[in-house]
Amino acid sequence: MARPRTKRNKDLPANLYRNTGNGWRYRHPLTGKWHTMGLDKSKAVSAARKLNEILTPSTDLVMTVIGEVTFGEFSQKFLSEKRRKDGRPLAPNSIKTYTHSLNRCAEWSDKALSSITLFMTNQLLESLPASTSIETRSLLIQIFDLAISKGLVIDNPAAQTIKRYRIKQRKRHTIEGLKAIRDVSPQWLKNAIDLAMLTTQRRIDIINMKWSDIRDGYLHVAQEKTTDDPEDEFELLEGAGYVRIKINDELQQVLDRCMDNVLSPYIIHRVPKGKTKNKGQVKKHWTQLEPHYVSREFLVAGKKANAYPGLTGRQFPSFHEIRALSIHLHKKAGKSAQTLAGHATEKMTEMYASGHEIIWNDADIGIDLPFK
Repeated sequence: MARPRTKRNKDLPANLYRNTGNGWRYRHPLTGKWHTMGLDKSKAVSAARKLNEILTPSTDLVMTVIGEVTFGEFSQKFLSEKRRKDGRPLAPNSIKTYTHSLNRCAEWSDKALSSITLFMTNQLLESLPASTSIETRSLLIQIFDLAISKGLVIDNPAAQTIKRYRIKQRKRHTIEGLKAIRDVSPQWLKNAIDLAMLTTQRRIDIINMKWSDIRDGYLHVAQEKTTDDPEDEFELLEGAGYVRIKINDELQQVLDRCMDNVLSPYIIHRVPKGKTKNKGQVKKHWTQLEPHYVSREFLVAGKKANAYPGLTGRQFPSFHEIRALSIHLHKKAGKSAQTLAGHATEKMTEMYASGHEIIWNDADIGIDLPFK
């Protein structure tokens, strides 16, 4: 509880104090930092009152009576009830990403939801790297939109912030650079690179492809929604796309190379050298590849090949960037990769609900592999 003011200071607004001498100073109610307010008392009082209106959240008396909801409680409820556009539960990767974003708001956990101000939101977002700030802002907008719909708050402080500009560090693949990586890669990784190039699919969708997905001359891909790369401008924000890729001669040759003497349900697979530790993930089959392992081995191959000698750190293009090169080559060949990549706009994929049929979008591969 704050110490009561002395008699001579009772007329001062909250957070305004006398400074040494005849000056005035203001204590920021959120950060605790002191700011000098000059020598003029009337100006200091006026400024302090304005600052208090901005920085000190007002309390809704009705909400005080019926019981205030904390940000922590509401955000966890939001996460537990969040669903994809097709009605299915969130994928593990999505839950992990959302949880990481909420952890950045940990200091708000015990604060009343309606007490989160625009200033507090800006302060949090500006303290984060640009990519992380954009990701966290997007989640906060969803949370406060839901809170508004339930009558718990009257505005959305996250939506009022300005989206940060992100300088993209990661560079694109070149055909020469990717070929150099492919040449030194193990066979399973060569197969994964080839599949990604032809189909434009994401890493998670490549390693989830099964032989049972091949039916009637098509490779069926129920695309996973993924948000673990905020620098990917090709991603959908929500849901999954259902793409049926016609198997042409080029794709058939790649599939034939994937068919080896290992009995695996997965098209891209490997025989582990020893016992593997699943860090919180349960593999459905012992030959199944994990996303982070694919990325790590791709990076190892890239360094071994010295594919991009002028690039360092986050500049080095990842396995995920194969998708961008593939889409670029499709466009260069005069072929649209929109449906193939799962980015339907006017012809938006119809998401299925309980008891309804999945509608697959047919797509043709528009390029041949540039690796010969």
